[in-house]
Amino acid sequence: MARGFFCLLAAVSFWIIGFHSVSASVSSDFINRMKAPIEKISRQNHLYPSVMMAQAIVESDFGRSTLSTEANNYFGIKGTYNGQSVTMSTGEYTSKGKHYMTAAQFKKYPDVEASIRDNASLLRHGTLTDPTYYSGTWTTNALTASDAAMALATTYATDMNYGNKLNAVIVRYNLDRLDATDGDTNIQTAGNINEQIEQSLKKELGTSSAAQTKKVTQPTVLRSKITRIPEKIIPRSVFEPQRSQTSTDNEYTLPLNLSLEKLIKSKSQTISH
Repeated sequence: MARGFFCLLAAVSFWIIGFHSVSASVSSDFINRMKAPIEKISRQNHLYPSVMMAQAIVESDFGRSTLSTEANNYFGIKGTYNGQSVTMSTGEYTSKGKHYMTAAQFKKYPDVEASIRDNASLLRHGTLTDPTYYSGTWTTNALTASDAAMALATTYATDMNYGNKLNAVIVRYNLDRLDATDGDTNIQTAGNINEQIEQSLKKELGTSSAAQTKKVTQPTVLRSKITRIPEKIIPRSVFEPQRSQTSTDNEYTLPLNLSLEKLIKSKSQTISH
């Protein structure tokens, strides 16, 4: 009895381990297959690769959905692509959060990259009536991938938990490492517009380390503009130190004409007599 129980337990454990192994293989294979085009196209459009990868995972169930296998549509985008489309049953939510099923027309793409590019184009150019409808997902507006994912909750899907689902997938599969990969654009700094502004101000004010080094190694001597004023306008005596002269209370500050001096003295003597 006990032996049979342990055999059954071993069989169940083997099945569970095998199931998780297959599941891990499906997820890792999908991420590795989508990684290069998603990173490339996301950076070209100033979007977060981690968010786009999470979208592809949620919308296509790791590439196993009928929409992705039959139409190369990995982002659940409705409409037609170059006149091509497929009609599928899809789950939607009312404004009150009630789930219901309906049929809708979805775009059919020639390949995976076309699907990724179309999704990036949608996020960058918005709708016909609002080109900035998805601007909350741009790296220049969203400081983090998490913020970009949450911006999709009220725009991209009718499911109000859409942003939370994307962030959960990003954390579960460590997709943030896609944002940190070196490429044409460093997503970590590109998304931080405050840091860009601060660096720009430091450069303009000369407070950056590079500017300080330049000041030390190449000092700039500024000459006073007053020394360049022509002497015809201001006499040289203005720039020369004045000689100090001692004077008494009875001493005239200006020399008088000799005849005038005698006349004054003569009048003074007459008045005194």
